Order: sequence, then structure tokens, then C-alpha cells
Amino acid sequence: MKIMIISGFLGSGKTTSVVKIGKCLKDRGYTIAVLVNDVADVGVDGQVINENGLESKEMPRGCICCTLKYALEGNIALIQAEYDPDILIIEPTGVAFPDRIREQIEKMDFGPEVTMGPIISLIDGSKFRQIMEHSEYAATKQMGTADLIVINKRDLMKEAEISIITDMVQKINSDADVFSLSFKERDLAFMEFMSAVESRLGMEVQGRTAVKGEDSDCPDNMCAANDDHFDHFNVSSYADTYHIESPIDTETAVSAATCIMKDLKNMVLALNPKFLGHLKMFLHTESVALRISVTSYLDNPEVEVIDTDISDHGEFTVFAAVTDVHRDDLAQIIKRSVMGNSCQFGISI
Repeated sequence: MKIMIISGFLGSGKTTSVVKIGKCLKDRGYTIAVLVNDVADVGVDGQVINENGLESKEMPRGCICCTLKYALEGNIALIQAEYDPDILIIEPTGVAFPDRIREQIEKMDFGPEVTMGPIISLIDGSKFRQIMEHSEYAATKQMGTADLIVINKRDLMKEAEISIITDMVQKINSDADVFSLSFKERDLAFMEFMSAVESRLGMEVQGRTAVKGEDSDCPDNMCAANDDHFDHFNVSSYADTYHIESPIDTETAVSAATCIMKDLKNMVLALNPKFLGHLKMFLHTESVALRISVTSYLDNPEVEVIDTDISDHGEFTVFAAVTDVHRDDLAQIIKRSVMGNSCQFGISI
């Protein structure tokens, strides 16, 4: 089993990339499993990945590069026993440092049949300047230890911007292969990237040792997850799940989810007019599942509709992880947005 890590700051497009990469590798004959880590008590990404036909397990509440390292070993062993996949994709939280995860896995005793594949680091090219202004050290550290770096959301950028950002990224990590693409498209750029992924997966990666003079462990204040607050990005998070007591149609589900997300964004904006991070929601009914997200103050809600065969009335999970807003405020914002819009659209929860 090869283990591949796909990292990137909140809102960089990790879940979309995991689905596209996983499906592509599955089409090429590999068996795939996904381990998803989220910083809140309940997760959204695992539900989305499952609905797209990939096996996944979730590790909520904390970050696997610091507070959940023992649970990481147990979940990898469980996935190996249950699925024995050719490739395990780990999607860590957006505030994780992937080199720490790799170092921990290399110290675990899984035997010769488990080896490390590449670390892939995503950066949202359309928000590169804002991310570097707010969290340059942490974002640079994520990219600096990657084998493959993807400047994602190319469709939102101009060619001149892509060229400038590519040069900057290559200065951060001259050893990595750098790609610019949009994971929304299965185009030539995506296929070239996937060829590089397969090539890297075919390589035997030896255990890495820390460079002399470089501390391979983060300082305590960088790794401690205290009350879901991650100091290296100054991010707080909160999530909650709501059960839908009676059937709703697809049009109502889409309209309600869009309004919830718009209200959620506006309330976060009132506390931090230039927030970065991720606001997201996964909702499923008897006939449809949808994911809706906002990744910063610059965005409007985007809705992705997924066919489903779930038989119950449904539920939805709302998640917020953003910069410079307190966790208690996020909890109140989510509750107010959900309750107000559910009542407006006649949804019983």
C-alpha cells in the first residue's frame, strides 16, 4: 500500500482534488481508500468523498500532525485490514504540516508492504497574495516539503498571474514539480499532473531524516490544538449536524443551502472583513446530495449537486474554519444562519 498525502490551506480545493485524483487512479485499475482529517467534531469532506464512490474514513476533532498521531496509526492499520488498497490518500486538515505526518508514518511499524508515496501541496492561486500576507510562514512550510505542488483554480487567474506565482513557488521549493490547473477540469494539464503522480507512486521513497540545523518538529505553540484554535494560521473552527424531519425537494434544498451559506458568510464578514478559510455545507435528501462552499471573503457560494441513493429524509452538516474569528462566535453564527433559514423555507430540523 502506497500512502499519498494531499495538503493545502483551507479552501485550496483538497476535497475536489482527492475525488478527481482518486477517481482517475481508480479508472486506471488501482484500488483507492481515503483517510480524511478535519479540525471539528463532525466532518463534511468524508461524506462528499463517499458520495463520489470512494471508500473513506474520517478522523474529526483535531489535527493528525499533532494531537491525533496515535489515532492516525490505528486508522491506517484499520484501512489496511478492511480494504487493503493499492493507494491510501490522506487528506489532512488545512492547518496541518504534511512533513510531520510523513515522519510519523515512517516511524510506524507497518512492514515493507506499506511505503510512502508523494506529498502533494495545493495552493489556491486566486488567493495566493492574501494567503501569503496572512500566513506566509505556515503556507511556505506546507509547500516547502512537497514533492508535487499544484497552483489550483487556474480558471480564476490570468496567465501573467500564473507565471508570477509559479516563479515564486519554485523559489520556495526548487525540488518540487510545479503544476497549474483547475481540478474542475479533466484537461491536458490535469492528465500531465496525473502522469507525474503515477510516476511518483511508482518510486520507492526512502525515509527522510531531518536536515541538520532544521527542526523537523514544530514549536509547541505551532502544533497545539487548543479549543480548535491553530496558532500558526490563527484559525478557529466549528461544525454541527442537523437532521431533516420531513422530505424536501431538490429546489428547496439548493435554495435553503445557498441562503444559509450567504448568511453565514455575511456574519463572518461582520467579524473579519477579509477572512480566509472555508465555510462549507453538505446536505443530502432522499434523491440528491449537494455540497456548497465559500473559501474566503472574495467568494460567492458554489453549489455542487451529487446523485444519491440515501433512503432517509436527510441531514446537513455545516462547517466553518476561518481566520481571526473566535470559535464561540462561529458556533453562534452557524446556529443563527441554520435556524433562520430553515424556518423561512419550512424545513423541520
